[in-house]
Amino acid sequence: MWKLIFYSSAILPLAAAPVGTPVQGTPFFRYTVDHGQLTFYLSGQVESRPRPIVLFIQGTGCGSPFVQENGRILSGLQSVLQEVSAGEARVMVVEKPGVRYLDNPAQPANHRHCRPEFIRQYTLDTWSATLVRALKTVRTFAGIDRTRMLVIGHSEGAIVGLRLSNLAQDITHVAALSGGGPTYLFHMSEFFRKKGLDPEKEVYPCWNEVLSDPSSTSRFCWGQTFRQWSSFMKTSLVQEASRSRSALYIGHGTRDDQNPISAFDVLRAELAARGRKAIFDRVESGDHGFDLPGQQPPEGFLSVFRRILVWFGS
Repeated sequence: MWKLIFYSSAILPLAAAPVGTPVQGTPFFRYTVDHGQLTFYLSGQVESRPRPIVLFIQGTGCGSPFVQENGRILSGLQSVLQEVSAGEARVMVVEKPGVRYLDNPAQPANHRHCRPEFIRQYTLDTWSATLVRALKTVRTFAGIDRTRMLVIGHSEGAIVGLRLSNLAQDITHVAALSGGGPTYLFHMSEFFRKKGLDPEKEVYPCWNEVLSDPSSTSRFCWGQTFRQWSSFMKTSLVQEASRSRSALYIGHGTRDDQNPISAFDVLRAELAARGRKAIFDRVESGDHGFDLPGQQPPEGFLSVFRRILVWFGS
């Protein structure tokens, strides 16, 4: 059972940020707290005018938001978001439970290739709790605008961002991108059907195995543990968005080959039936990263991040 967590300046005394370690070649600083159990990254330094937090939640996989190649540190979508924010926000990203700085497995979406601690720990609940702790820590830093907060989740991060808004009450805005809508069983069925495969053979038998052993971290379906799937299947974007009190922005590309646009349409219809208002951004010909035909990553994200930040600032 999840519960709302309220953050108040009366409860959390303001403090100077602990000393962060600069991430080479980026505007981010790395912070490790909770006896090394929690690592997060925050852009910029304390400035005279407080800036709001914009938390980016990454999608599926056990890779770090930062990787090293040929001696250089490469940054993920958090740096694209930081570029678009132009210093008007403190962009934040958090390591998943069991993932370490610069982890870069060959197949990060196949959890058989992940660290054993990630395999043991990672569920929707543990990931959400990690994000709650990270936000609680950052809110004690000086230079943070506590009147508004934006969470942007992409792909798997979309459902996590919506869940987070139901745990941390002071999240004022959530953008769920390329995340779908109904239970992941719908997404998986559509994914295999588009490949010419039968979901009755590729999806539901494996799901029945999950149901028979939902806590297993040694058995896998579709590259991820039974324990992870059982946690994520207990809810959906429809359920989490319906409960959320945050302002919502839902974005999806019609050419998405990971999560089908039909899932976005289901979410759109379900929220309309409930009278739940949101901004719905259906990007014609956009792929999973919102790139249009002829565009190169991260052009699609640059465009959608700009629209989200205008919405957040309005």
